[in-house]
Amino acid sequence: MRSRGGASYELLRLLREGKWTLVLSNTVLGEYHEVLHREAGALKLTHAEADAYLDSVCALAEQRALTSQWQPAAADPDDEPLIQLAREAAVLYLVTHNVRDVRGAAQFGVQVLRPAQFLELVRKAV
Repeated sequence: MRSRGGASYELLRLLREGKWTLVLSNTVLGEYHEVLHREAGALKLTHAEADAYLDSVCALAEQRALTSQWQPAAADPDDEPLIQLAREAAVLYLVTHNVRDVRGAAQFGVQVLRPAQFLELVRKAV
């Protein structure tokens, strides 16, 4: 959202093309909503545009409901739902710029990657 030249932007483009699958839960979507609305001004988005963007991301994502039972594994409690979703959805990768706070996902066999690292994997697979 900050740059059209970065790995994150390219990953969103490839998501629209169906080259990889995003997995979302309501809890993770709530975190995305909070951050996107908090940063809307800096991103030059209205709140309506932010909501429309999130709607489009949801339409492309696989939806998952999280179970209520969970043992903390993140350095930041706000990141717990990301690790829980990664584990419960049995994904191979958790992609984030915030690698440090979610490295606890590794104990569940989930590899934590930065967007540029994941983009490299996606491009190799295409």
